[in-house]
Amino acid sequence: DLSYHDWFFIETIEQFALDICNHFISSYCHVVYVKAYVQEVPWRRLEKNGVPHVHSFIFVPEGIRFCEVEQCQNGCPLISSGIKDLKLKKTAQSGFEDFCRDKYTTLPETNDRVLSAELFCKWCYVILDLYFHTIFLRDIVHESVLEAFSGPPDCGEYSPSYQKTVNDIQMLILARVPQRRLKNWD
Repeated sequence: DLSYHDWFFIETIEQFALDICNHFISSYCHVVYVKAYVQEVPWRRLEKNGVPHVHSFIFVPEGIRFCEVEQCQNGCPLISSGIKDLKLKKTAQSGFEDFCRDKYTTLPETNDRVLSAELFCKWCYVILDLYFHTIFLRDIVHESVLEAFSGPPDCGEYSPSYQKTVNDIQMLILARVPQRRLKNWD
């Protein structure tokens, strides 16, 4: 059971969602399935002239972390996490070229355009040390997205298409996460 103390000292949103599922599954015999969705929304305390405001905060949109836990009575929980609403923009070194053309193609090729993206990343856990891996994966995914999208800070990196950029992000994440299992999509 969760005590008052437990609700206010949450280490990860994944553990919090697991605790919620466990609470309902173990407390109520008529509950046979629980699904918990938790978001971690980034807020920063307002400041004026370096003085932190006593009670006001501002939303700092650098992506919203989320997790979802599903659990059946007497079953193992299914845990997934991710980052959503991560909005990025490149004002240079982005193109739209070497793509398939057919009778519906209307856009010309270009090697100079603005690329703006709102990214959604999601992964599933099949590991036991949840605390370590939630922190590790969150940081690895976030850093990999920023690095693959932007390239080195001093010179950037050219991308011929949005699709190539997304593929580069995925490949970098897969290369950096040692415990991974690829799913075959039908």
